[in-house]
Amino acid sequence: MPSLLNTGRVRDQWHTMTRTGQVPALMAHTPEPVLSINPAGAARLGLAAGGLARIETAEGTLVLRAEPTHAQRRGEVFAPMHWTDQFAQCGPVARAVAARLDPVSGQPDLKATPARVGAVEAAWHGLPLRRRGGRLADVCHWTRTPVDAGQLYHLTGLRPLPRGGDLAHLAGLLLDPPEPSEWLEAADPARGVLRVAVVADNRLDAVLFAARDAQALPAAEVLFPLLGETVPDAARCALLAGRPRTDMADEGPRVCACFSVGLNAIRHAAITHRLRTVAELGDALRAGTGCGSCVPELERIFRDVRAPAG
Repeated sequence: MPSLLNTGRVRDQWHTMTRTGQVPALMAHTPEPVLSINPAGAARLGLAAGGLARIETAEGTLVLRAEPTHAQRRGEVFAPMHWTDQFAQCGPVARAVAARLDPVSGQPDLKATPARVGAVEAAWHGLPLRRRGGRLADVCHWTRTPVDAGQLYHLTGLRPLPRGGDLAHLAGLLLDPPEPSEWLEAADPARGVLRVAVVADNRLDAVLFAARDAQALPAAEVLFPLLGETVPDAARCALLAGRPRTDMADEGPRVCACFSVGLNAIRHAAITHRLRTVAELGDALRAGTGCGSCVPELERIFRDVRAPAG
């Protein structure tokens, strides 16, 4: 489908990739570059929210996760320009953008690059969490987000997960374990599920969850506090199950980056205290009272909470 690849700001959309990419609170708010596309165009192309889209221009090709939104005009798409080779497998979006300059003003032609967009089928999904950062091998589509004690990667494989020794080799490439280290592993080839935990010096060094179905992946956020911590023998099975510590509440994915407020905490407060507006939530949890970029998402959460069951 002919379209335009815009790499600047579109209306009120902001993306919080900092210059260094080393501020976990900001990176968690928008953890990866996405392709904003009008829902009508996404439906026509068979692009679901969170699915992968291939963008082709005369300058190059890249793959981004799709984000259908009515804030994007029909016939155009938008991609942020901030991510680099160190944080996304696709590298800078500028590689696929025309480098033409206006002969008078010298302004770059960033917002008028003709592009074709199509859906990409995913073969598997993965969540490696490890203490070290850096690029991954080009074995799948990946993005990297700093967290408090390490780095979280989001993976999408475009070819089926391998088996046997090839699967172990893939896990090694993704986790980059230190030597010596101890591996804990659980695999279900019939369901295409793999879970690996790496323990070094009796501390959790890395984990990997991979599955054909993204719904089979646990929430990696529950293991963030355990990264780099001592792993008691009794807790090893819980690592592979993706379960949090018994003394740790699961607040869910972070919604408000300014005050580190998670989805589950927001929903719990809205239901328990019968909050009706984002302003009331701000009084209770401070969510949405900082930069304000999470307010549209908070409003969506309130609509879901208020929606009748059934």
